[in-house]
Amino acid sequence: MSLAKQWEKWKGEPSHWHNLDGYFKPIVTRFFITWFATAPLVASLIEKYPGIFVLPFDWWILWLASLSYAISFAVHAWKCPQFIKRYPTYLAYQARGHSPRWLVWEFHSCWSGVEIAGRKKLERRVIEKSYVDEAKYDTKFQERPQVTESGTVFQFHSNNINYNLTINENASDEFVKDFFWEIFGRWTGSDAKMRLTTWSLLSISILLVSITVIQDIIFVASLI
Repeated sequence: MSLAKQWEKWKGEPSHWHNLDGYFKPIVTRFFITWFATAPLVASLIEKYPGIFVLPFDWWILWLASLSYAISFAVHAWKCPQFIKRYPTYLAYQARGHSPRWLVWEFHSCWSGVEIAGRKKLERRVIEKSYVDEAKYDTKFQERPQVTESGTVFQFHSNNINYNLTINENASDEFVKDFFWEIFGRWTGSDAKMRLTTWSLLSISILLVSITVIQDIIFVASLI
């Protein structure tokens, strides 16, 4: 398989931002950050008192794992879209109690914030699902959404056609849910290079932790 095909396969749903969430839970973060901070002290004690302080694994391997995890945590915090952080699920979005109109603002943020490929896919989806209407060019609705009596409106241009996205309080729950997932899908699949960086650093961290686990098992087995 060529590198291009491997890259396209990797960019699929399993690698998306929302699947990284479980690796940055407080309990996991505390473990790695705690070891990262205390490892120098442990190393100093082992050096000064080799007969008292003995570890069943190489402390520096776990420290490198912690370093790799810390960097991946920083990249995730920096590059993971705010939409995914705020609304990891549709239930989280519902809990905010937003008016259906708010989706126009989220659409605008996504439309102007993701890569061109993501924006084109977002445009195509809302057009195919008839969530937008063809409209005459109107500068009032071009720059950012505008609140009107009929709803909140944003206009975008696609394939030489102007489209108005208009949402008001009468939007159905089914529409709101489906529209949310369209925006979610574009954000969670964005910035593939930074996602690859985060996954790579996490993989290195997991590999190094696995080495220390194996060392620990071998040490205990040697005592039996």
